[in-house]
Amino acid sequence: MKQKGTILQNELRERIHNMEAGEGVTLSKLQKILLSIQGPVTTILDVLHGNVNMFIIDQHVENAEKSVAELLDIEIDDEIFYREVILHKNGRPLCYSQSYIPLSRCSDEVTEDLLNKRLTTGNIMDYRHIETVREISNIDIEKITPLLQDLFKTDADLIVREYNMKHKKKIVVHTKEAFPISYFTEM
Repeated sequence: MKQKGTILQNELRERIHNMEAGEGVTLSKLQKILLSIQGPVTTILDVLHGNVNMFIIDQHVENAEKSVAELLDIEIDDEIFYREVILHKNGRPLCYSQSYIPLSRCSDEVTEDLLNKRLTTGNIMDYRHIETVREISNIDIEKITPLLQDLFKTDADLIVREYNMKHKKKIVVHTKEAFPISYFTEM
């Protein structure tokens, strides 16, 4: 085939490329896939490692501070559900996740699932047949926090992605996922 065809534009590829250039790093293909997938990383990790488990570090209802209210496009002091989890395989942490969910945008069933079921937010949306669109808002490299340093047993910087899950054009979940830059380098 001698025709050149049309170059496909990919904003996420460009954002990852710019981050690599700005940070002076080269990410593996697998790291790039984990950053750019429009669905949950849980699916890819489960395919790679089989039967990935979720451990809930913290979850509770709180009132939204200004920064969180701005992230979710809600009012300050609106009730939100906060959750921190680690996805792991046989006790080895694979990915950290932190989510904010405005309770005013959740049905009673979803709120009940959040409080009482051991499901990821993506699994809850699937289980309840709630159609969502994921929009990646941030891809970056950050210094590791003391909590994650202890969980991952490393001082390595973190690869981070943040995304919003939207239902009917309103943010229903804001999630930040992170894993050490030393992880998933095999591809």
